Amino acid sequence: MSKITAEQAREEHVALLKAWTKAVGAVKDYGFLDRHLAEGWRYVDYNGVQRGKDEYLKLVDSMLTYTQELRQCDVRIVGGDVAIVSGVYRSRAELKGGVKLDNTIAFTAVWELHGGEWKALVHHTTRIPDAS
Repeated sequence: MSKITAEQAREEHVALLKAWTKAVGAVKDYGFLDRHLAEGWRYVDYNGVQRGKDEYLKLVDSMLTYTQELRQCDVRIVGGDVAIVSGVYRSRAELKGGVKLDNTIAFTAVWELHGGEWKALVHHTTRIPDAS
């Protein structure tokens, strides 16, 4: 069991989210995703579509560009090695076939520290409608 503080975990997760954004963008980094997506990882997108690792990698393959602006990130440590990460980001993506996405997203994710490296267990998103 580690003795990481919530603030240390927050700094690490902000860096992880930035690296994740780069990994799924125009220049893919599948090694990053392989290192940080745990076996059995689940992703639920803002439309309620559930994906495992393989299905998510197919989605990543379809992305021509992806950017993300992190607006809020909160981290709570539970059980010493588990982090509940929640926040808000704005994401923009262009997919093959000309589909363009621009959304503000609330998210909750659970990560576990394994051998000094964070592994994502689950990631859930909800689209925040425009205030206009």
